[in-house]
Formats: sequence, structure tokens, C-alpha cells
Amino acid sequence: MLALRLLRHSILQLTGNLGAALTLSVMPAVAVAAAGAVWWNTMLAMGSTQGVTGQAAVLHLALMIIVVLAFVSLAASWHRFVLLEERPRLLRPIGRPEWRYVGASVRLTLILILVGIPVLLLGGAVMIALDGSVGAAMLLDLVIGFAFAVLGLRLGTGLAGAATGAARPLTTGWRATGHALGTLAVLSLLTQVLGLALNLAARLPGAAGIAAALLVAWFTAMLSLSIITTLWGHFVEGRALR
Repeated sequence: MLALRLLRHSILQLTGNLGAALTLSVMPAVAVAAAGAVWWNTMLAMGSTQGVTGQAAVLHLALMIIVVLAFVSLAASWHRFVLLEERPRLLRPIGRPEWRYVGASVRLTLILILVGIPVLLLGGAVMIALDGSVGAAMLLDLVIGFAFAVLGLRLGTGLAGAATGAARPLTTGWRATGHALGTLAVLSLLTQVLGLALNLAARLPGAAGIAAALLVAWFTAMLSLSIITTLWGHFVEGRALR
């Protein structure tokens, strides 16, 4: 099964390069932790962690921007490490690959929104016709969520291309995966099942549970990046799978 081979390759890609993954993760993690600590202490000093003042809104926005840039830095560096064999560096400035990644991510998000609005409106109409059935609502939410996960996976293939400087990466990734919709659907399902299993396994008491949850969050984030990298490498560049 191709989907299983893609997932296996992505896992081996990550576990076989843990040193590089950790090196690339250090500074983004430090940046997010420092920004989060500043945000939390500032909010406490203001008297509330749920503030809705102008200053609080600025703090929320600043934290969100730092988190996004940290993730983009990690993502672009990982794609380039795997696909271009670029040496992993502890310190890496935000440059053209990262901004290309941001641009592609914005375009991807806009596409999902434009597709999502009519789908949600249609879903609402269906629910009205079904007289608000709870079972039907749950099934509809599941189907729509899964469909968007597959759509996001297919479009997301182009993000690896954006990081490596490919021309029209989203279009290229979309066309290259056009014949693999069923494979992507199974891959999305396998990934979600694996993520659920890891999160259940991380439910430990006390500090061990916190550490396990952080480790699982990091691993699943890196695995998502590895899957995107694998899809681009296999379907666009024709690379063999392990």
C-alpha cells in the first residue's frame, strides 16, 4: 500500500535524522518559550490573562507572529535539509525561503477558506433539512473535516517546493498528486490514527505527562513536515521510497 510506504518513509526520515531535527528545533522552541513567558508575565502584570484591551490585543498578535515565524523557520529548514541536503544550523536568519513559505501558506489558507465557505453553507442547509439531527451533524462534521484534511495534504505538498525555491509550488504539487487522491486519503487517515495513539500514550500523571505531551506535540509536528517533504520528493521529484 503506497500510503503506508509514504508514512513509513516519513517516519524513517525523521527518526533517521533526529540530530538534525533537534538542531533545527532548538531556536524556534527557545523563541516561542521566551515570547510565551513574556506574554504571560505581562498579562499577569496587567491583572488578567484574559485581557481584551488594546495592549493585550497587541501582545496576542505579537505572540502569534513569533509562533508562526518560529514554525516557518523550522519547516523551511527541514524541507531544505532533506531535499537540498542543506546543512542544519542552530542559528538561521529569516530569509527568502521562509518568506516564500509564508506566501505559499497564505495562498493555501485563502484557498481553503474560499472552498470552505460554500461547503459550510451547504452543510448548514443540509442540517436544516435534516431537522438538526445530532447523529447526522456528527457524521457531516466528520466527512467535511476529513475531506479538508485530504485537501490540505494535497495543497500542502507545495509548501516543501516553496521552501526549496520551486516555481509555482502549490500548482506543481497539486498537479503531481492528482492521481493519488485515494492514497492521500488513506495517508491522512493513518496519520490521524497514529496521532491519536501517540496522544493517548502520552496521558501520564504529573510532570511525566507534561513532558510526554510536549514530546508528542514536537514529534507529530515534525512528522507532518516530513510527510509533506516525502510527498514532494516522491510525486514531484520522483524520489524512491524506503
